[in-house]
Amino acid sequence: MSAMKKLLEFISNLTEEKIGLLLEFAFQLLPAEEERPCCPYCGEKYVIKYGKKDGKQRFQCKKCKKTFMLTTNTIVAESHQPISVWRQFVADTLHLRPLDDSAQELNLSHQCAFDMRHKILFALQDLYQDNPTMLGEVTELDETYVLESYKGKALPNHIDRNPRKHGAKAAKPGLSNEQICVCAGVQRSGASFAVAVNRAKPSIEELKEAFGGHIDKSAMLLCDGLRGYSSLNTLADCEVIDVNNADLKEKSFYNLNSVNNFHSFIKEQYRAWRGVATKYLNRYMTLLCAVYRTVNAPVDQLFKCSKRCFYHPIREVKSAGLLLI
Repeated sequence: MSAMKKLLEFISNLTEEKIGLLLEFAFQLLPAEEERPCCPYCGEKYVIKYGKKDGKQRFQCKKCKKTFMLTTNTIVAESHQPISVWRQFVADTLHLRPLDDSAQELNLSHQCAFDMRHKILFALQDLYQDNPTMLGEVTELDETYVLESYKGKALPNHIDRNPRKHGAKAAKPGLSNEQICVCAGVQRSGASFAVAVNRAKPSIEELKEAFGGHIDKSAMLLCDGLRGYSSLNTLADCEVIDVNNADLKEKSFYNLNSVNNFHSFIKEQYRAWRGVATKYLNRYMTLLCAVYRTVNAPVDQLFKCSKRCFYHPIREVKSAGLLLI
């Protein structure tokens, strides 16, 4: 009897448990460059190559029998662009590079680049929803305002004003319904958070909704005299201090310089983008929070095949989670 026949006869007499152990040992012997990915559906690591589709390697899971590719359930799924283009585009997005500059360099149409950017922004929202920013230690809270924008579409019939040009000012002075309130918090040691909540001044309920789940119980919250901030101590039993009541000798500590710097960063980018459509505003706030005072933006995290929540078809991205205020 040949050695191969002896091996096949030996394997046929093994139990399923021992065959599994044998397969596990065999997969461990594969060189690093030949390692198979885990199944994105069931997480099983026993997968085999299963031909190619459009020049891309397919795999089949031996447990659930489903087939997949390296891009299945990632932000690059259903995309005609190679991963190298996506990696460069993600890096450009996280470095706040203008959309059309990236599109020109990567030979993309404006619409293709726009769709790719919003898939990235939506993936970032998923990332921070699963790992919410927690503001602790000494944290400064304050709100800022940006002009509402219907960029990319005609004004709705209920809007009683003429269209504005890029860089134009609001028709009414001071706070009005043309101003979108962005509540921001900056921890002095690094973390930042921002979300658009309403037009004009935020209410107590809106402040609680904005910062709920983002404040650590050990935080010392510094804020201005807006009454709603004093209610935030009910969220995490933290300390809230009004900097306007601080003595002159303590102004070097009790101030809002960090959050005001973050506001300046937001408005500078808002002007550089020539406004952002209000319905997409919170997506861009997530991006700005991710890159503010950050050296290493989460590029690689957006390409983890095991992170299924990052996959959203562009038809869903266009209508999901929009800010309608």
